[in-house]
Amino acid sequence: MKKIMAILLVIMIVCLTGCSNSKNRVVIYTSMEEERNQELKKQLKEEFPDINVVVQYIATGNSAAKIKNEGEKVEADIVLDLETAHMVNVQNSFADLSYFDDSIYLDGINTSDKYLTWVKYTMNLIVDNKYLKEHNLSVPKTYDDLLKPEYKNLIAMPDPKTSGTGYGFFLNAVNIMGEDNAIEYFKKLKNNLREFTTSGSGPTNLLKQGEIAIAMGMTAQGVEAINEGYDVSIVELETGSPYNTTSCGIIKGKEKKENVKKVFEWLINDFGKYDKENYMPDVILKNQENKVKNYPENLKDADMTGVDSIETKEKLTERWGEVNG
Repeated sequence: MKKIMAILLVIMIVCLTGCSNSKNRVVIYTSMEEERNQELKKQLKEEFPDINVVVQYIATGNSAAKIKNEGEKVEADIVLDLETAHMVNVQNSFADLSYFDDSIYLDGINTSDKYLTWVKYTMNLIVDNKYLKEHNLSVPKTYDDLLKPEYKNLIAMPDPKTSGTGYGFFLNAVNIMGEDNAIEYFKKLKNNLREFTTSGSGPTNLLKQGEIAIAMGMTAQGVEAINEGYDVSIVELETGSPYNTTSCGIIKGKEKKENVKKVFEWLINDFGKYDKENYMPDVILKNQENKVKNYPENLKDADMTGVDSIETKEKLTERWGEVNG
């Protein structure tokens, strides 16, 4: 009898501990890069020492697929840095945020009650100054320039099917040239490319390794290379800088948890500001400072009509098969 009572007591303790941990646990799905995630974890521990905040990296497409499949039963409480086109597609699984004070944002940045914009990130050409100078090559400034035969095997671009950065360039070209002409353009550009990379950071990494001379990549990653000492420059296309956005929200039903609300409000008002000022400086907040050395100012937005449309994204990424098989 004593043994049975002891076993029951252990079970009760485990159950109570589990319940306590569950109430005290907040799970964040994040699609941010490793450096930003590490900073997030560090600041969360300092700000919420009594809350068990789990930060789990998951690529934006995988995150969207998981939420679409599992809905409100998904493990995450908060979803961070999800590409906005994907967020639009799964927004019914997110809580109403109409109560939230979003006055820190510029007017017109937020367009839904189900999610808030996390970052805007621009894309540009990143060029190897030394290579172009040594080989007497001009600096490309337009999409057509990239087709010049002297750039053969010197360019890399992210694949639009797997990268939001690559999709940004593709969508911008579609808006400028028309869908069919853009497909034909990228078929020609493919002949000049060293490769289509899986990730948005791939071209910049190849540039830093000296394997290419022109990267079609994120402005922030090009600036990071400059600040690391690489002799590269950011070149804005004459038609402007393509861009994409990511968003964040709370899974429906989870907004009732006090700790989830606390963490989410801190993410928006505190860490979000830090993240944009120190990592992703394209401006979406009022009074947003740029603390990233060498980040270009006054970039002109390219035509990104349809950037938040999942229908447009699905249609165009399907057509991308005509370019890259």
